[in-house]
Amino acid sequence: MPTIKPIPRALAMTALPVALLASTFTAAPGAGAAPAAAKAAFVLNTDTGSFTTSGKSALGAGQQRGITVTKNLIGTATDTQILSGPGGRVLADTTLASSPDKAQRAAWAASDRFVDLSWPATRGATWQIYKGDQLIATTKNNSFRDTGVTPGTETGYKITGGATATDGGVWGLTTTVPADTSPATLAKTAAAIEAKARKYSKTTVVWRSFISQKWATVPKILEDASGCKYTNGYKYRGDGRGYTTKATGKGTGHRAGVRGIINWTKSKYEYFPTTGVTKVYKKNGKFVAKRKASTKKIDFRAMTRHNGKTRAVRGTLDATDPFCPKSGIRRAGIGATFDMRLARNGDFYVSGKYRQAPHHELYLYGHYGKKHTTKTVHRSKMSSLLCLSQPACERGTIGNSGGY
Repeated sequence: MPTIKPIPRALAMTALPVALLASTFTAAPGAGAAPAAAKAAFVLNTDTGSFTTSGKSALGAGQQRGITVTKNLIGTATDTQILSGPGGRVLADTTLASSPDKAQRAAWAASDRFVDLSWPATRGATWQIYKGDQLIATTKNNSFRDTGVTPGTETGYKITGGATATDGGVWGLTTTVPADTSPATLAKTAAAIEAKARKYSKTTVVWRSFISQKWATVPKILEDASGCKYTNGYKYRGDGRGYTTKATGKGTGHRAGVRGIINWTKSKYEYFPTTGVTKVYKKNGKFVAKRKASTKKIDFRAMTRHNGKTRAVRGTLDATDPFCPKSGIRRAGIGATFDMRLARNGDFYVSGKYRQAPHHELYLYGHYGKKHTTKTVHRSKMSSLLCLSQPACERGTIGNSGGY
């Protein structure tokens, strides 16, 4: 549950735009208990982008504190290495390890017996490790070893700090466990990872904020002070739906959203800001008026140059009710910002903040030919009506789910 700050009665009574109102929800409960994390031996030093046995500074090129790089495999869509260290040879994916922003770096190293995951350290954070949708461990370290692996298989992991890592984020890593650790097999596995990543032509990012109820009304205490045109005796059409992984089309109605498309074969990217039509009715069901909110302050952009492997993007949503004040102390509405590092191979990092109303959802779609993969990055339920006003309650932190 968010922390609701005491606010003056006047502010509480002027903070909320009408068409975004809905009944209060309880935030989803936190993850359950999980076993303590196993200790990784191949740990990424996020300052240097190289592997060591401790995550501390490497000794030098090719000799990294007990770990030797036996082969660098630089592709057009991925970067991998064959490493030798404690426990023998491993294949490491370093595609995200070279991100310009050190806070976005992450990597994995795998043999036929284990997978080692690494991500940036955040002071005071307790991290949850998910394998698929199952919580398998918690740790205060910035690395983890999974020994429950099957040779020759692919596994998706997500790392999230939940509410304890307010400066952290979410990492989604898709690992490939080699059939064995012979140099030939590791090289063949790296080639397969590269070939699969090259099949992805683009990645689509979709954020939507929506009202789950069929109808929304203005609470009586706010009727006179909200500044909105239609209050007492009126109701507003909600989106009337739950979460959906559909990218577009029927059943994806929302109050505000953005769809951004990153092309992996060219530098041009696209984005499509959207708002839903706000419809007002009398409480007896008679239609009164409709209007669309402005998309002027909804944005999506690439923050780094095209390289065919990874790209940083940023999304911003700021939308107000079209029948309510657009400026001044009464201005309030949907607000969210997120930063992502997308990798062509399906790995990603995301961090961000959002007003905890209404419902929110964030998805990634990896396109290959006429098909696509789909992964849920973030979902959150509305916590309080007051959260539509920035001073009213703390913003939520993106910190659950992952991987596409």
